[in-house]
Amino acid sequence: MNKFIYSVFAIMIMATSPASADSKNGALSAAQAWIDAINRNDLDAIVAIFAGDAHFFGTSTKTLVDSSDGIKKYFAAVYAKFAPLSVQLGEVSVSELSADSAVMTGYDQWQLTIDGQPTKGIGRLSIAVARRDGQWRIVSFHRSAMPN
Repeated sequence: MNKFIYSVFAIMIMATSPASADSKNGALSAAQAWIDAINRNDLDAIVAIFAGDAHFFGTSTKTLVDSSDGIKKYFAAVYAKFAPLSVQLGEVSVSELSADSAVMTGYDQWQLTIDGQPTKGIGRLSIAVARRDGQWRIVSFHRSAMPN
């Protein structure tokens, strides 16, 4: 009986481990795709990494953005105000929610231009991702500036 229980337990672990790794890798790949698109100044690619029904709170939004057009307008305004700019992912933690979803929490680091001067900024991120039609997409996004 013990061999049977151990065998079932081993099969369960093997069956769930790849899914966990896949959802965590999916979260990281979606976040990296977002960062790569920002660093290329590619508004269409930024929007494409978000699900069509994504919810978005950027650093300077005062209301919840819930459309692809709204996300595109937000980043167009960011480029108009702070270019040239770049971003990189800082320390993050990924938690699997299911085989097809995960949430990532952590930091990002920005290089911005404010009044002609290069400036650095660190932000706090919460990004939920889900697999949609075989692709990992951001479904919920929140970023806030690091308090002083």
